[in-house]
Amino acid sequence: MGKGTMKRSARQLEEWMSEKSAVLSKAQAFSTMGLPETAQPLWASAAGYEERIAALLDAHGDNLEAAVHRISAASCYQKAGDPSRATNLYRAALAGPLRPTTRKDVEKMLAECLGMLTS
Repeated sequence: MGKGTMKRSARQLEEWMSEKSAVLSKAQAFSTMGLPETAQPLWASAAGYEERIAALLDAHGDNLEAAVHRISAASCYQKAGDPSRATNLYRAALAGPLRPTTRKDVEKMLAECLGMLTS
């Protein structure tokens, strides 16, 4: 990858991280205020940013960091009421490199999601 492409990629990553953080803060605030209906589309939007960030990190070979963002995306989709997408992302994260304690945590989150799907 050329220097120009790397710089554009880094700028894109910074932009998405910033936008994701802003959306995530709003989602958390609305959830804390007891307004889950208002927070749901924000959780979904934050999840979308996390997915794009994970893909860009994968493209740069940063698989561990990409897995962390997939876990975050899954958690956001779960909070947005989309356990199906969350399940897929938890499984994708588990297919990659994770620390043992993180793997156990993600397995628990996946089981919770699967429970949501079957209830």
